[in-house]
Amino acid sequence: MLVVEDDRLTLGLLAETLAQSGFVVGAAASAAAARRMWDKMDPDAVVLDVDLGPGVNGFDLADAFLAQRPGLAVLFLSNLPDARFAGRDAHSLPPGVGYVRKDQLADAQALVTALDAVLRGLTDETPRHDRDPGRPLAELSRTQIEVLRMVAMGMSNQQIAAERGTTSRAVQNVIGRAMAIIGEVETEEGSARVAAAREFIRAAGLPERG
Repeated sequence: MLVVEDDRLTLGLLAETLAQSGFVVGAAASAAAARRMWDKMDPDAVVLDVDLGPGVNGFDLADAFLAQRPGLAVLFLSNLPDARFAGRDAHSLPPGVGYVRKDQLADAQALVTALDAVLRGLTDETPRHDRDPGRPLAELSRTQIEVLRMVAMGMSNQQIAAERGTTSRAVQNVIGRAMAIIGEVETEEGSARVAAAREFIRAAGLPERG
């Protein structure tokens, strides 16, 4: 089993928990290390953090690993509410994978139980927190999430417009609609941007430039 997590303290805790449960564990703190470990171990399961810093993320690694081994058991363990926060379509994840939000992980046994369900192909028991209607910002579109992420990164409306190939007015409209859905009432552009950044960071943490 391969565990990939860029926070070394969390990585150590995950590896220890799974080893104590009888798994043979390889641990990697980056995408590059994960690829090297994959070649050495040839694991039958992977536990992947989604946000691994700039560059390749956990979804990218899963796609690459599954291309080599279609029957691989995959469990995503992430602070991100769902795939949209990493620029992916909400329904783009491979069938059979599990998705557990770290803040919803009650204890170590819950992790082992989730992994066991994925390994055994128990679809009805496999956790998919990314489909929870009560997850943060669940009601927003992928476009709205992406624009809020750029705002939280400190990008101006002009910079976001250039990045997305649209206009500053269109960006402001996206922010305004997102804030209306969330229930924020700020009407001035500056205060709306502050609220947008706050809501994204509250849901997914401080984003990094990729």
